[in-house]
Amino acid sequence: MWEPLEIGSTRVKNRIMMTAQTTLFGKDNILGDRHIEFFRERAKGGAALFITEQQAGHRVGKGSFVEGCSAWEKRAIPQYAKLADAVHEHGARQFVQLFGCGVHDKGTMIMDEWHPLWGVSKLPSIVHHEIPMVMEQEHIDDIVREFGEAALNVRVAGCDGVELHAAHSYLLGQFLSPVYNDRTDRYGGSVRERCQILLEIGESVRAQVGDGFTVGVRLSFDEFLGEAGITPDQAEEQLEILSTSGLFDFFNISGGGYYTLHHAVAPMDIENGFMLPFAKRAKAVVGNRAKVFTVGRIIDLHQAEQAIAEGTTDMVAMTRAQMAEPHLVKKTREGRQKEIRRCMGANECVARLFDNRPVTCAVNPSVGREARWGNGTLQPVAPEEVKNILVVGGGIAGMKTAAVAGSRGHRVTLLEREDCLGGHLNQLMALPTRKEWGIAIDNLVRAMEVAGVEVRLGAEATPEAIEREQPDTVVVATGARWDCDGLSEFRPGQARLLGTEQDNVIDVGTATERALADAGALGQRVVILEETGFYLPLGLAEILATGGVHVEVVTPRAMVGEDVMRTLDLFFVMPRLEEAGVVCSAHTNVDKIEGDAVHVRSVWGGRPRVIEGVDTVVVSMLRSPNDALYRALEGRVAELHRVGDALAPRRPVQSMYEGEELGRAL
Repeated sequence: MWEPLEIGSTRVKNRIMMTAQTTLFGKDNILGDRHIEFFRERAKGGAALFITEQQAGHRVGKGSFVEGCSAWEKRAIPQYAKLADAVHEHGARQFVQLFGCGVHDKGTMIMDEWHPLWGVSKLPSIVHHEIPMVMEQEHIDDIVREFGEAALNVRVAGCDGVELHAAHSYLLGQFLSPVYNDRTDRYGGSVRERCQILLEIGESVRAQVGDGFTVGVRLSFDEFLGEAGITPDQAEEQLEILSTSGLFDFFNISGGGYYTLHHAVAPMDIENGFMLPFAKRAKAVVGNRAKVFTVGRIIDLHQAEQAIAEGTTDMVAMTRAQMAEPHLVKKTREGRQKEIRRCMGANECVARLFDNRPVTCAVNPSVGREARWGNGTLQPVAPEEVKNILVVGGGIAGMKTAAVAGSRGHRVTLLEREDCLGGHLNQLMALPTRKEWGIAIDNLVRAMEVAGVEVRLGAEATPEAIEREQPDTVVVATGARWDCDGLSEFRPGQARLLGTEQDNVIDVGTATERALADAGALGQRVVILEETGFYLPLGLAEILATGGVHVEVVTPRAMVGEDVMRTLDLFFVMPRLEEAGVVCSAHTNVDKIEGDAVHVRSVWGGRPRVIEGVDTVVVSMLRSPNDALYRALEGRVAELHRVGDALAPRRPVQSMYEGEELGRAL
């Protein structure tokens, strides 16, 4: 793993890299300063090679993001030069990914650059649904020429190479895929004809940059669509054609596309290293003609080492792993594994992309904030400023605050009422396919140990007990509880849902606790009133249904599990729920609960429907802060703070951010 490698004209110092990962840190549609600090931090951390997020290789290729970046415009050169300098300073190398989005674009996204989409065929995007203009020869000629010009911009700036993005159903991948390419000209038909545009772009790029510059291609080895899409056999044929051309120095093997994004950016449902067999097949085809890179939820350096040692791949991409831990390589080589934050595949990064927002990380709040919170920015406190800090609550916010404050030199004690740390994550990780949430807990536990935080489990924190500790500062991180009154933004003016006072109505937290102990504890017919969009109610439904219980999930939202869709977990959980017989009723509101009957109707009106014979109704709606201790301590301690769900119940990533922010401020 630590051996250097020659990739065309580029020599890298080891075999660990980061592939392109969309972060949306651009400014005025060119690479932004946040990008530069993001890569600088990880170059300091020891990885050998980085590839930027997608950069437009032609004039209408910026993509369906407000701050999609361009490589084709010469105004991008100064930022690439800054990026190259930042990465080279630490002995790493930088490639730039060139792409076009084709139909996976929004023609009206950028205010002053509205345009018709350029499609390989008339098939629209499964995500954006905009009908494209089918590309004619003049458009293809423009793309071929402009990709070459974009590559020259990258070389002039001093970066080390370019990658042509032909994976994940983007423009060049649309040419390769039988799903999109039904052309009858020389760019469609056989696998060889579908590769034609890549060969022409490769020749255009080489004409501009010469042989002393590294050029490669990213491919989807399997679109996971069966014979409808690119199959592994077709991918092998593509690789034979492209590697024989002599135009390309590397092939970056990935998988999936817009129909199967859950394979392109795999959530925690998929096993680590699931694409390694594809890399092995690719390497067997390519041989020594080019290098092979691979991805696929590889978060462990031991797995990376094994893949390289066995000849499966030449380089291993640990992209999200190094978002979570920028100094993964450096800390490992220095024997500091205890300090490493591990990625758990929560896909908070991906969820933010769907909202067109800059990316951050569920376990590392410094992502995108490297200039502010990167390595070396945590300032130790002076001896005379050291405080005795008492943190109450061992969930995300409490542990993060304690770890950061302790790392600065404060004397920190954390009190947790239960006999284990982790707060509500302990319940979440007990659900099917959710065990990786234990990584988030483990990350924080180790961080507290390194920071010297004293942890007391089974400690009930009363105001009197806290006063006896005589702390300088108290941080209340006591989390939140699920409500059961049915208050909802979907029923304005109704403070309580009729019938929620009944004994057969319980909140989703209590219901999950009981179901984990005994799937039949809630009876044989359960209705879950779900308005959060989160995984918890779906995990509960799966536990119940696989235990033989009839379950119906009712939500006024457009779909069950909206948030789970954004993290790409829904593609895995919904087939399981369907197989288990769970009924999912979207666009459905609840009028009232009456005995064992739940009265529902469409959010659009119409006649009501009655679900009868219900043993238990589970309410999954709002949460309220557990802030009684905070209120009791007001005016009784010198310095008092509350953080995370105790302030307002929100997403784990927000609690992590607040813990970092408060820990630095104390």
